[in-house]
Amino acid sequence: MSASEQETARTALRSLELRTRALPLEAQMVECVDLLQSPEFVVDDLVRSIEQIRDAGPAVGRVEIRSKSEDEPDEFFYPSRDLFVQGDRCSFTCLATAVEFVDDLEEIPSAEDEAAKPCRIDYAEVTCESRRLPVLGFTQSADNDSAYPILLRSLSSLIELAKPRRFDVLDREIYRGLLGPAPAFDLTLVLWDDEEVPDPRRPLCELSRDLAEVLKRTLGDEPRFPPVLRDIVCLRMNPKRFDGRLRFVWRV
Repeated sequence: MSASEQETARTALRSLELRTRALPLEAQMVECVDLLQSPEFVVDDLVRSIEQIRDAGPAVGRVEIRSKSEDEPDEFFYPSRDLFVQGDRCSFTCLATAVEFVDDLEEIPSAEDEAAKPCRIDYAEVTCESRRLPVLGFTQSADNDSAYPILLRSLSSLIELAKPRRFDVLDREIYRGLLGPAPAFDLTLVLWDDEEVPDPRRPLCELSRDLAEVLKRTLGDEPRFPPVLRDIVCLRMNPKRFDGRLRFVWRV
């Protein structure tokens, strides 16, 4: 798929996320405050993105999942690793990392395209409870380092699961039948702790919590939005000495 075709195929929310992640931190804060005052703009993008996916019709070709294998583990998350959350009731078991959906008609991406691709689910996991619940995780990176664009990325990726066959493939290859006919997911946003200096991104993290709360409440009353979202959770981790423990920040 050419760059122009990829741009045309993007949902409205994915386009917003890509534009937002390129903004400086101050501009991200201004935009997040604006959306808190007028949340209908991002809700419109969410609903329009669902409609774009439905209007696109059935996928052509075979839908597959590509993820990192156990032979190339992620530095922090890898299949079978248990993750413990300090300050909240939950813990998780990681099932897969770097999860992407691939149509068998897509061209094989170059290394540069892979590095820039924002559509990846960073990790898929289940809660360690008597009733196990599916979770999709999205982590901070060098070019995506604040809560607001990560929140938009998580919602974009969740919406794109509504494309034909994706829930079925995700259930078969990663969740092994756990999802069932009406899946709903928690989304986790994982930020890094900076121990050396005060983190200027923390105010945006709290603004993102407020935005997540508004969006979740509004989408719950929106009949055009499918019931695929449970909670949105923000966690922090120390990337310099990560031992599987994360710190709870907020949940909506």
